[in-house]
Amino acid sequence: MSLSLEELALKADVSKTTVSLVLNGKSSIYRISKETENRILKIAKEHNYKPNSIARALRLNKSLTIGLIIPYLNRHFGRVAEVIEQNARELGYQIIIAVTQDCLNTEHDLIENLYERNVDGLILATMMNRDQFNDLSSKIKIPIVLVDRRIDGDDIAWVVSDDEQGTYELVSVLCQEGVKDIYFVGGIEKLSTSIDRLNGFKKALLDQGVECNQSKIQQIGYAVADGYEMTKNIIERFSKTPEAIFTSAITLLEGLLQYAKEHKPDLFSHTRVITYDDHPMLDYLQPPIFSVRQNAEEIAKKSFEIMHGILEKNRSFAQELIKPELILR
Repeated sequence: MSLSLEELALKADVSKTTVSLVLNGKSSIYRISKETENRILKIAKEHNYKPNSIARALRLNKSLTIGLIIPYLNRHFGRVAEVIEQNARELGYQIIIAVTQDCLNTEHDLIENLYERNVDGLILATMMNRDQFNDLSSKIKIPIVLVDRRIDGDDIAWVVSDDEQGTYELVSVLCQEGVKDIYFVGGIEKLSTSIDRLNGFKKALLDQGVECNQSKIQQIGYAVADGYEMTKNIIERFSKTPEAIFTSAITLLEGLLQYAKEHKPDLFSHTRVITYDDHPMLDYLQPPIFSVRQNAEEIAKKSFEIMHGILEKNRSFAQELIKPELILR
């Protein structure tokens, strides 16, 4: 059976307050000596000390829980969720994960549900626009950090990939190889990720002297089925096979691959395919698919850092643009 806080303090010959400060990582802030800190941590480890999370939450007037709302539990968001949870656990917080399937009504319901559960804050990959976010912020009085998708405004905290630059670099490489007939397979038009990736696509074509034809731009959503449908539209609408297709998410590439397998098995003999997002399986596909790898670990780390800083009252709202990596196979 583990020690109580009082018993741990008695064994370490210090006050309960000192024990609490050490266990909460605040030794240096309150100038607790290294010798005292080490003694407390050693005794806590030897006796398998487990802090009473309910008592701690009551003492701090916090639930010590944070809501994480994401659109899908795919590879990217799954990794983001995993790293956020790891970072939160290390600092005594628990993460409640909820998935919207990119449905705005579901997002609103989940936010309301988590707020009623008294979460201390929300980390959110949102479908909302600025007006909807302002309305939400007026109703719930807890910190919100946007992840992966941003809403413009100096008063909103967010952490996102530099989607425009990542797309620009990837498409530029293709153009520099002499490819000119490039189709865009994109997600939900109003989302910042979609806007930024399309802007990067258009800017790359413009800077490389390649015409950007609106008829070559498809945008429906980020589901696998959307990638399938957009690929079908491109292949069946035009009499010639496209020279190249850019998919703006790995899920859309998956839809493209599914369509090619079922209806166009020779697609890769005629068409270069490149994609935003990355997956280890791309290393084994032939011909190679160039991609942009998002830094999910850094996105997650920064998102939680900002949230934790706001909750601990030692950091204001911040905005972080995370550089992705160009993968040329």
